[in-house]
Amino acid sequence: MSPPELEELQKKKTDLENELQSMEEREKTLDEKVKILEEKLEIQEVDEKVKTRREAINQLESRIKELEKKLKEPQEKSKAPTEVQEQLPPEIIEEAAEEAQQEEMVVMESDFAPETSPEPEQHESKKKRRFF
Repeated sequence: MSPPELEELQKKKTDLENELQSMEEREKTLDEKVKILEEKLEIQEVDEKVKTRREAINQLESRIKELEKKLKEPQEKSKAPTEVQEQLPPEIIEEAAEEAQQEEMVVMESDFAPETSPEPEQHESKKKRRFF
């Protein structure tokens, strides 16, 4: 082998080694970038779950507030008529009481109507006998 050929081969070897080192460094940076992107994706997924859970909690809290408000309304309504009744003449109070009784009667009749059919009672009693 001649010295120029040897130099050329050594130069080629050095170039290939440099390229290999460069590729290894590139591979490391790409690998780190992949890990970073995977971590960002996992964070994004967890963030979505947190947002979903937060929304569900907010909906439950607002539902609780609505229900608590509805629970307080009848108490406030029952207090208000007594205050108003003190200001009204007795004739109007009696008329309102009669109307309320009539409304209650209508509601009570509709509540009892489905229970008058004989089949459900017989069916329920048969079920009870089977279990006892």
